[in-house]
Amino acid sequence: MKNTTRFSLAALLTALLVSSAVACGDNADNPADTAADTGAGADTAVETADPSDPYAARLSVSANLPEGLDFEGAHLRSMVNDSNDNVMVNDIYIEGQTGDVVDDALYDRRVYVEELLNVVIDESTVLSSSECSTAIKKSVNAGDDEYDLYLEHMIQAGIDTLSGIFQNWYDIPHMNFEQPWYPQASVESITLDGTMYLLLSDIMTSSFHNTYCYYYNKDIASDYDLPDIYEIVRSGAWTLDKVEELSKNVYRDLNGDGTRDAGDQYGYATSIDSNVVTYFWAFDVPLVDVSSGEPEIVANNERAVNTVTMLRDFLYNSDAAFIADVWTDFIQMFVDGNVLFIPRCIGETQTYFREMENYGLLPFPKYDAEQDGYYTMLDGCSPLIAVPKTAQNTEMIGAVMEAMGEYSYKYVVPAYYDVALKVKGTRDEDSIEMLDIVTSGRVVDFAFVYDNWNGYAFALQTLLQKNNTKEFASYYESGEKKAIKHFKEVYEQFQNND
Repeated sequence: MKNTTRFSLAALLTALLVSSAVACGDNADNPADTAADTGAGADTAVETADPSDPYAARLSVSANLPEGLDFEGAHLRSMVNDSNDNVMVNDIYIEGQTGDVVDDALYDRRVYVEELLNVVIDESTVLSSSECSTAIKKSVNAGDDEYDLYLEHMIQAGIDTLSGIFQNWYDIPHMNFEQPWYPQASVESITLDGTMYLLLSDIMTSSFHNTYCYYYNKDIASDYDLPDIYEIVRSGAWTLDKVEELSKNVYRDLNGDGTRDAGDQYGYATSIDSNVVTYFWAFDVPLVDVSSGEPEIVANNERAVNTVTMLRDFLYNSDAAFIADVWTDFIQMFVDGNVLFIPRCIGETQTYFREMENYGLLPFPKYDAEQDGYYTMLDGCSPLIAVPKTAQNTEMIGAVMEAMGEYSYKYVVPAYYDVALKVKGTRDEDSIEMLDIVTSGRVVDFAFVYDNWNGYAFALQTLLQKNNTKEFASYYESGEKKAIKHFKEVYEQFQNND
């Protein structure tokens, strides 16, 4: 059985490499082609694949778990929130293969980890967000060792943490947060004084699904003879100013009614909701500083003030943008081919944009060219993972997390990329590179997770509403006492959560 599983893993990656090679015009004599066609030699094909390939390079990474770990059939039990169209239901457990490349990779991961560590990964208990919260608190407070992992909407998970029901991830054996399946910016952001109760990991395909990015219409870019936008990203010059520069001359009164409305063509379209909230993190705006070990409100800074001004000018005072009252409206405008750029989540390649072909994915722009990288955030409905305080078999939990993380990094993530790329009708290294840039810049920030609508995480959603002229400084001042009080309470909960 273990030999079969190893072949399955190699065959999956080989298939992805072959697909990439064919689309990129590689010749038919590629050894990976032969392996995929004959079903033989798959391990060799993967091992000898071009190390510069964006998929094959992942194979060199290892979880470095001790040899011979054997948990004697122990069961890994999880509770999972079923929100967001059930995207996260399969993050830990999937019943069997379905023919979908991602589902099959997740199933193979389960079989691989079960065999590697001699564990049984049980079917997840799936509840709504409010039911999850109630159930996990009841279980832990009763002292019951019922669950090993808890996956919940990140904002609700932040609220649940304050009940003192989770273990510190740094106390879980085998965990190595320097591994690439843990986004480093998030590890740093949600660690407070050596404690991290909630974790983001690539084992969750839902974290990719709910990652904010830009989409762009390649046909409009070609019609207006725009420069290579991928190359702009690579150069580090992909900023909001550049977005405006490329967008401002794209407007056309398509319906001929003399009014700027949803029936026209625009350079940029959005609604004022989570799409705009993302800019604080894309622009690396500090809101709460945890580096000293105690949360400090630092939101009243020049970068935050300038972000509000910049976005207002872009959205309302340029010719570039259209503001939709309903978020699905601007998505439909993009589907209809009438918008150059929109901000949405990666997973929508598989839903709203499934039938579209000639579009690309990009990271959110930088604040300015001097910013050190491209950043983004996950929609709040994405889950974070916690270990309930009553979970006893922490060595097994840590080993499973690392084994699943390694497998996901090598095979599930490429499978997810494969789906995301295939459904948009292109399959090229530029697209893979852009997805890597987007996902490597994911930030799950302390200021967002533990905000509970008492801080400044959602300020842009308020300040960028039509006809709102309030400046950030006055907005900050009006909420400062409330925010300080709230994060002081958060800190006290962390200190008392033994």
